[in-house]
Formats: sequence, structure tokens, C-alpha cells
Amino acid sequence: MNTYLNDLVGYKKKKTRHLFRWKVVEAYRAERVQASELEETLGISKTELRRLNRNYFRYRLLPLLYPRHRRKAMKRDADYVKMLEKKLADMEKENQFLRLQTEAYQTVIQIAEEQFHIPIVKKPGAKRLKN
Repeated sequence: MNTYLNDLVGYKKKKTRHLFRWKVVEAYRAERVQASELEETLGISKTELRRLNRNYFRYRLLPLLYPRHRRKAMKRDADYVKMLEKKLADMEKENQFLRLQTEAYQTVIQIAEEQFHIPIVKKPGAKRLKN
């Protein structure tokens, strides 16, 4: 008989039922004990073992993987204001770049019109076609 299985039989006799279940699942997850051995010796069916394994993961492992204190904290007003100010500064830089780009295009078009005597810029207002 497996030594881990003997330990589990000992836990079944003297420890609480809750702790016994966790020990059974830990031994099964570590592949120290086979499901068939658990069924023969302790009387735990495979469906019961699956249920215990699922509960072990849900209540024992998930809190270790995702503790509550690591949840996202709510944004503080000061941090939120700083973030908005940073976005505004970025937008102002982008707007300034776009204004300079527009001015450069207008200058290029103006120089091309003067040198080549070609009207590039359309006059404001739409003209209607006469039929």
C-alpha cells in the first residue's frame, strides 16, 4: 500500500473532514495516489474526486493566484486630473504640429502658383453649372 495512502487513512481517522478532503485532493493532484486507489481504500468515487478537485481549485488555489488586495484600486481624483492634463498637453502638441503642417502646405502651394502661374487653390463658393 502507498505511504501517502496510509497517511490519508490516518487523516481520515483523526482530522476534520475538511482538512481530510484537501489532503486527498493534494495527494491526487501531485500524482502520489491514483483515483482507483482512493476509490478502493477510502471509498471516494471518481465523480466525488472531480468535485473535490474543482472545489479545491476554486477555494484554495484561486485566492492564491488572484488575491483580493491586488484588485484594481479606484482612481483617485488627483491621479485622474494629472492623466487628463497629460492628455491635454499631448493634444496641444499634436494640434501645433498639424497647424505647422497646414501652414507648410499652404506656403508650398503659394510658391508653386507664383512660379508656374497655375491656379491651384480654388476660389471659395461653389459655381453652378449653366445648362
